Amino acid sequence: MKQFIYKVFTYDNDPYSNNDDGLEDELVGFGELGWELVSALPVVKGAGTAGEVSVHTNSIKFIFKKEK
Repeated sequence: MKQFIYKVFTYDNDPYSNNDDGLEDELVGFGELGWELVSALPVVKGAGTAGEVSVHTNSIKFIFKKEK
């Protein structure tokens, strides 16, 4: 039976300091090290009161796996 190890990478999704090219470079680097992307999830935060809610995300968690 195959066994895997996992890695979680959190990418800061700040539009002022990051761009698609920077993210692509990070993902290519993981691939070159043998990591396979399993999932990408936004880190969602919210604030406010009943009827006045603000929801946003400033980061994305990428989950990778590779065989042991």
